[in-house]
Amino acid sequence: MSKLHKNIIITSIGHFLVHSMIMILPTIMVILEKEFSVSLIQLGQLATIQILFLGLGGFPAGILADRFGSRIVLMVFFSGLVISAIWLYVSTTFFMVAVGLGFLGLITGLYHPAGLKIVSHSQNVSRYMGYHGVSGSLGLAAGPIYGGWMASWQGWRTAYLLLGGLALLGFIFLVFYNYEPVPKTEKLKLKFTFSKPQVIIISIAAFWSIAHHGLFNFLPYYFKDSVTTSWNNVVVSGLLTGFVLILGIIGQLFGGILGERYERKNLYSWVVALNVPFLLVIAFLNGWTLVGIAGILGAVNFMFQPINNSLIADVTSSDQRGIIYGFSAGISFGVGSLAGVIGGYIGDIFSINYIFPSIAVFLFPAVFLAIVLKKTL
Repeated sequence: MSKLHKNIIITSIGHFLVHSMIMILPTIMVILEKEFSVSLIQLGQLATIQILFLGLGGFPAGILADRFGSRIVLMVFFSGLVISAIWLYVSTTFFMVAVGLGFLGLITGLYHPAGLKIVSHSQNVSRYMGYHGVSGSLGLAAGPIYGGWMASWQGWRTAYLLLGGLALLGFIFLVFYNYEPVPKTEKLKLKFTFSKPQVIIISIAAFWSIAHHGLFNFLPYYFKDSVTTSWNNVVVSGLLTGFVLILGIIGQLFGGILGERYERKNLYSWVVALNVPFLLVIAFLNGWTLVGIAGILGAVNFMFQPINNSLIADVTSSDQRGIIYGFSAGISFGVGSLAGVIGGYIGDIFSINYIFPSIAVFLFPAVFLAIVLKKTL
């Protein structure tokens, strides 16, 4: 097995686990609401805690990946997932769940700087960013499907515990089948400067992240009220959200192909702007029409990621990519975490369908900045 194949397996397992474990929460919100007698605002705060700490984890991860190598960071990542899964399994209060989700977010935040740094050294970086994105999209899709099914069968706590077992397998594979020499650096690189293109790209990703997390944090809850079937509503909302996220794989692959064939700076504003009309439309739909349009939105939404991550590689030297990917992930997820609180208040005070047009507003400055970037590069 070549080094490339080993790295693909490791990053695929890691990226899958990040998004599958994060996406259990949106599916079990209905269950947590009843079990702990909490409001949609408090559920939104849970989502914010999880994503905020995911962002915070990205800052040290990028620095440590450049100093000690991605392998060490990923060892902490996989072992931390096991610990967080056990904590959530034994949680009996809403506070314990909040602590467990915060720790889970912090640990999952370690992945992207280390994993993306590995992928960024591949040939045809845009294409491999697309492949890397597929594993994340599979995790995003599997999270709500698996979470809804397992929560209805064995309980939401078991859903986390079993994925913790997969993290243990990832840790074992990393230890025995991957070797990475420690970078020859005397000390941590804490002094560095951002270029103008890097600042613009990170800012665009932050605005996009609010729309992205707002959409997928509340889509399962929205499906529960808007799509009527004879099945268990938790299972159905998980399946439908999973369907939308599976179509995100098409977006990942298509975005990767487009980014390889055309200038990425020319595509950037389009892959952001295309989200807006779909976010506006789904607020007024229900039933299977809603599912179909949301599915198209899923594909459109994920075209952004391979192009964005490849642009960062384009404007960043290889020895600083861990740091820049870390700051990008940290700021993106940190700002994106606000979608939980924003959506929770809008959904509780008005109606849940008002969430989607509200988060679409944040994409307008992102489109403007993407146009500025095109003229800057």
